Amino acid sequence: MAPRILQFDRFVLDQARASLRLDDRELELRPKTFEVLCILAGRAGRLVNKEELQKAVWKDIAVSDDSLVQCIRQLRRTLGDDQHRLIKTVARRGYLLDSEVSEYASKDSTAPAPVLALPDKPSIAVLPFDNISGDSEEAYFADGIAEDLITALSRTSSLFVIARNSSFAFRQAKHDIRTIGRKLGVRYVVDGSVRKAGSRVRLTAQLVEAASGTQLWADRFDGAPDQIFELQDQIIASVIGAIAPKLRAVEIARAVRKRPDSLDAYDLVLKSLPLQATMSKASLGEAIDLLDRAVALSPDYAEALAFGAWCRCLRPSNRYSSDPARDLRDAAELARSALKADRGNPVVLRNAGFVVLFTERDYPLAWDLIDRSLAIDPNSANAWAWRGFVSAFAGNPEDAIDEFAKAIRLSPFDQWLNTYSLGMVFALLTSDRLDEGLRWARKCIQENPRWGAAHRYLVGALSLTGRDAEARAAARAYLALEPGYTVRHLAETGPYRRTPGQERLFAAMRQAGLP
Repeated sequence: MAPRILQFDRFVLDQARASLRLDDRELELRPKTFEVLCILAGRAGRLVNKEELQKAVWKDIAVSDDSLVQCIRQLRRTLGDDQHRLIKTVARRGYLLDSEVSEYASKDSTAPAPVLALPDKPSIAVLPFDNISGDSEEAYFADGIAEDLITALSRTSSLFVIARNSSFAFRQAKHDIRTIGRKLGVRYVVDGSVRKAGSRVRLTAQLVEAASGTQLWADRFDGAPDQIFELQDQIIASVIGAIAPKLRAVEIARAVRKRPDSLDAYDLVLKSLPLQATMSKASLGEAIDLLDRAVALSPDYAEALAFGAWCRCLRPSNRYSSDPARDLRDAAELARSALKADRGNPVVLRNAGFVVLFTERDYPLAWDLIDRSLAIDPNSANAWAWRGFVSAFAGNPEDAIDEFAKAIRLSPFDQWLNTYSLGMVFALLTSDRLDEGLRWARKCIQENPRWGAAHRYLVGALSLTGRDAEARAAARAYLALEPGYTVRHLAETGPYRRTPGQERLFAAMRQAGLP
């Protein structure tokens, strides 16, 4: 076969010159490693068996599997592929290069400069918002909205956000979204407009998938400009609350569509998120399996470690665990490893705070870790909700109610909404706001009828509000769902401070018939 030039991801593989380039840099590879890469790139997207690789590269020489493994290791180091995004291992079978490859036939020519590759995590650019107020003096307000949105999105560690100077370079350019996405190397683009007229301000915004031009979300926001900075903050919080869960849902759907043999650590974490939010025994077990696979692929993947800790610490109090002591030990160890891997990651900090709450019942430390997360990412609905749980369990239900309300306001369509609502139920019931607590408990059951924790609190809410017959019926229904569960187990395994309000709730559950 005539030598070819193959372009994949950000790399150019020139077979005639036996070279691998990244931008203008020549990357060093041992000859055998280079041959392995040529074969994988020539069959990109397809599994190449180990035996096939060994026969092609080492010809008639008998070599052990270790020779091939060493080549794959050098390839991954050279390509910066620590998370196995490009070169996938198919267990006990072989390897594949998971990338689109462009081919250029020539003897000595040079392939065009590589296009910007999409980062491993969701990538997004915020374009300057159009000022359609008819007053050029108002352009500062439109720019301020876009700049604040860039800053707020940048605090979300799970996103790759293009800097202002790059995205604002397209202010006057007449490009469509697809071209802008390709030039900036992003998967998603946010744009919009601001109209300021008289006593009202209207902002419209949309989230677009750049490659297809598909609109994923759009909305408009109205307000009065008399308190302009407060209005700006409200708009940014609303847009973040809409975009963050939508992006997460789209990315999860993308991961689910991928072939099982092409899932890398990031995709495994994505697939675990809806399972975590379901909060059943089976779903938490599945989530832990996916997260453990992610850590096996990438041992220092801080968010995989943090979510693995979070899932494990939830199992004992829900009576999902066959070995509660081990789950709590593992949760604490994983949380420490996550903090060691990335102490500045807001996801790690908030999950570590939650784990500290359950494993050590150290309320001040839990608050401190979550507050450090919020200092980095103040628009995280999860962080506000996890802080609410610390406050509620510590016996500060009024603070908890405010914190859960903020989480729900920030992300009213979140996959974790049922968890936020459950925390609100507990906070309301332990602060003697019983009728409100009952309404929220019924809402929780509607949202997730198979979640035992919601049924337990419904039993308590009905009993506390004097609906004794309904409470006894709800208790029987709950015991049919989770036979053998006791109030003592709940009170002793959860991180409750055992305040008077909490003890009244436990007593109401017993009075309704829960053992």
